[in-house]
Amino acid sequence: MSEAVAPEFTHFITGERRAGRLPAALDPRAAGEVFHTVTVEGGQASELLRVAARRAAGFFRPTKRKEVVWVNGDSELVVNLVDLQVKLADGLIRVIIPVRCDQSGNAQVEVVFAVGSARQPSGLYASTYRRPNGPAAVVSVWGEHLVAFAWQCVLGMVSGIAGATGKDDRGNILVPVELVASERALQIVPMARHHFAGSSGLRIASAKGGAK
Repeated sequence: MSEAVAPEFTHFITGERRAGRLPAALDPRAAGEVFHTVTVEGGQASELLRVAARRAAGFFRPTKRKEVVWVNGDSELVVNLVDLQVKLADGLIRVIIPVRCDQSGNAQVEVVFAVGSARQPSGLYASTYRRPNGPAAVVSVWGEHLVAFAWQCVLGMVSGIAGATGKDDRGNILVPVELVASERALQIVPMARHHFAGSSGLRIASAKGGAK
């Protein structure tokens, strides 16, 4: 995972601190320590998802590109990067992806992920709630690609928000450890990642000598 946090995520966290919804910049966290829960309203989630979508498509610098074209053999799909939306429900994240192709014209595909809810919080894991909703001509060819793209966008968004909250005592940005969805907002819990090498105190076994 890249350690570079998009400026849009940093601006979002700065705004939350100015509004008093998050405490001021924190001291570096020790491994496994968590930060205050970050709440992202539905409209804000859509805006930040579009940032993650551009990065998922390979655009890490400012760009005027609004679409990307996917090619699979003789099939092409135009994916809109600036009009993606997030719709939230209790324990569900719905990603709405505008697309265009010769077979369907302009259309939308909805990818639904089941995540944690207020009654049953969850670690950062999501399962596809069902097959994408959209035109059969699109879903039959591009369904798996759209699910993977939608999840990469969600993961990039929550990782970017968590990373913008601060760093651990080794200089690494924080990572998301818990994700909860309600009709109103997403809630993300950032955490300092655990150490598995170097000065962590854990020993890595050599291939020749085995574990000791």
